[in-house]
Amino acid sequence: MAVDLHVHSTASDGRYCPKELVRLAFNRNVKTIALTDHDTVDGVQEAVPAGVKLGVRVIPGVELSTDVEEAEVHILGYHIDTSSPTFLGTLHMLRQGRIARAKRILEKLGKLGIKISLPYVLSLGKEGFVGRSQIFRAMVNLGYARPERRYGDFEKYLGKEGLAYVEHYGLTPTEAVRLVRAARGVPVLAHPGRTAGEALLEGLIEAGLEGIEAYYPAHDSELTRRWVEVARRHGLIVTGGSDFHGVAPDEPAVLGGVSVPDSVVDDLDRRWRELAADVGGGNRSGVSKTQ
Repeated sequence: MAVDLHVHSTASDGRYCPKELVRLAFNRNVKTIALTDHDTVDGVQEAVPAGVKLGVRVIPGVELSTDVEEAEVHILGYHIDTSSPTFLGTLHMLRQGRIARAKRILEKLGKLGIKISLPYVLSLGKEGFVGRSQIFRAMVNLGYARPERRYGDFEKYLGKEGLAYVEHYGLTPTEAVRLVRAARGVPVLAHPGRTAGEALLEGLIEAGLEGIEAYYPAHDSELTRRWVEVARRHGLIVTGGSDFHGVAPDEPAVLGGVSVPDSVVDDLDRRWRELAADVGGGNRSGVSKTQ
């Protein structure tokens, strides 16, 4: 039985709807998943009962995208209170920011001779969600990029140093951590080996960071060991997952395809209970759980 704490559905930029994702997890003998769509929890309400029917545990989650000067920084939130008005209001703001960002990216692509309309890109997503993966899918569909060269073409145009890259609107990394804490969740630094170094950790920990995603497809064994040690040194939990989208043919891992110890779920649950028992949410972020 496997564990995968980083998967995406059609609620953001994944290929499968939440029910299909749960069915895929069941078929792959994955016993616990976390649905961590980008800047939305819309898929959780569908995924959780589907998991109950099939015996697949679904942890409500989210992945928040932020920018610093040298890299993108993503914050995962686990055990999110998906009914929090403040949290949902912020997600709505982030989704509007994504649309504004997509317009600017498409303008830059247009100047490079890549003509793609925003309505077409939006048609590839769900309920107005848009991300770089959808823009890249549009590029592939219209013959501007090759799907088997996702990381080459994606990075060339849409990566952090890409020709059409535009920074995220909205949150800083520390604000993202605090937002997760305010929604009674457990904030975790996503794929640090891909997007962030240790230099950011001190500020994130002060804001209330509780974990690091050490088990990740782009982390080799040495990098995984390094981030596990960094987490232990700072008293943080360790999580992991495939970052499964199911869109590109050369994704580095299938759902459940990253070896993640069962113990990470126990550690995550324990940390969540500890935070829930602390009125101040751990007292590191200064954000009250009653907000």
